[in-house]
Amino acid sequence: MANNPRWAEVSAEANAVRARQAGQEQAVLARAAVAVLRMQEGPHVTRWIQALQHRIERPDATLAELSQSMYPPLTKNAYAALLRRALRGAEIAATAASSEQKGN
Repeated sequence: MANNPRWAEVSAEANAVRARQAGQEQAVLARAAVAVLRMQEGPHVTRWIQALQHRIERPDATLAELSQSMYPPLTKNAYAALLRRALRGAEIAATAASSEQKGN
């Protein structure tokens, strides 16, 4: 691999394909999360929904591109953490709602 003059090009292309696929999968999860979070309240929920909508609108964008196009701009790591918290928050809210329905 190291002796292949096109190694960097091939590697970058493969990484871009993986990033696009992951972004599209994350956009699907984000749609479901937004549906759950719309029933929640709080300033953190508003920010979560903004981050999720941003991913939904740009499923092929990299995390770096998404983070820089947020307002205010974030670092890639900060945006990734915000997305993780939003998805986890939606998961917790959905579980709580499901438990409440079973209890009734």
